[in-house]
Amino acid sequence: MGDRWRQLTASAGRQADYVRAQVAGLAKSGSHQRLQVRQIAKATLAAVLAWLVASRLLPSQATWIAPATAVIMVHATVYQTLTNGLRRVAAVAAGVMLAGAVGYMMGLGVLSLTLIVPPALLAARWHRMGRHGSDVATTAVLMLSFGAASEEGYLLGYVVATAIGALSGMGVNLLLWPPLYRDRPVLAVRRLGRESAALLGAMAEGLRDGWNLSELPEWERQAVRLDEQLTAATTAVADRTESRRYNLRLRLHPRAVTTDPGPVLHLLTSAAAHVHAIVHALSYLDHPAAPGSGPGSPAGQPPDVSDDYARDYADLLDLLAEALTSRVRRGDPAQTHELIGRAQAQAVRIHERMTSEIRHGQVEHPGGWALSGSLLTDADRILALLSDSQDTLPGRPVR
Repeated sequence: MGDRWRQLTASAGRQADYVRAQVAGLAKSGSHQRLQVRQIAKATLAAVLAWLVASRLLPSQATWIAPATAVIMVHATVYQTLTNGLRRVAAVAAGVMLAGAVGYMMGLGVLSLTLIVPPALLAARWHRMGRHGSDVATTAVLMLSFGAASEEGYLLGYVVATAIGALSGMGVNLLLWPPLYRDRPVLAVRRLGRESAALLGAMAEGLRDGWNLSELPEWERQAVRLDEQLTAATTAVADRTESRRYNLRLRLHPRAVTTDPGPVLHLLTSAAAHVHAIVHALSYLDHPAAPGSGPGSPAGQPPDVSDDYARDYADLLDLLAEALTSRVRRGDPAQTHELIGRAQAQAVRIHERMTSEIRHGQVEHPGGWALSGSLLTDADRILALLSDSQDTLPGRPVR
């Protein structure tokens, strides 16, 4: 009972923290919470406008579809609103025509349903219909099942009401504060960079005094969080790109155009793969049956990978973490260049030491070569990515 109560208390605490974070976000200009409030208000306005127009032009039986369509047309981007509005109207019109044709000839029955469902589902699978393809089949079956397939006036009113709702949603989302994502993608990419640098720094701290892998489970959890941040950043940057399509705010407010965080995301995506590879190599080392471990060697340590190598590698990871942080935070370019230069020098020292040890017969077991070489290769590739890219995130430089 006590454990159950603690779990409920912890869950309630997390929900309370979430609510507080959402409320706090409302006070921040350009926050995701403010965007959602605006979108809710716009969807409400679109529904009211659609109802007012439809109630004046159409019979009451078909009026309801106009506000229902308007609500689902206020999408996260203007591009989605325009494309999905057209698809929605086309899908409903196709379903109505199919139901009208079959219903007029055969009425409602098993045979008419048998004839109407297959072509409706085939039309729904046309890639141009997108997510609204299913509206072809549902509209056709609903019209036929309700007995409205033989009432031309109702069928026409249904299509017109759908068009009114779509136009209301399109107009409101296009003209009133069209969504334009500027800060959220940059913040998401920054979080991804911080997560990558934090994981590199944590591994460096663990290797500072030799092969101390006691924190390996935490590093693996951090690697999972890194994947989550990568997914979030990729989605945010894609939303940013899409939000600029057909967006009037870019014409009215040219200052809304900001530097594209996409190149920095590409850098961090590539770097994350090598960070994962480093964690994987260390987890292989930590395995009790890791090749290379032998009698007399510390548990999980191959005899041909010394504590000196671990300390040197820790210094390299630290420098990589600092350089990555400086690049993502848009630090002083000279400082970033200096950190990359120090990391390159450290990588060369490690490589020269490995070469010397192999040349003088100090490393005999291939397990040591494979592990140390794998670790150094992934660090070198992260370093190469930082060296080759000059992209930074928009915002004020951090001094």
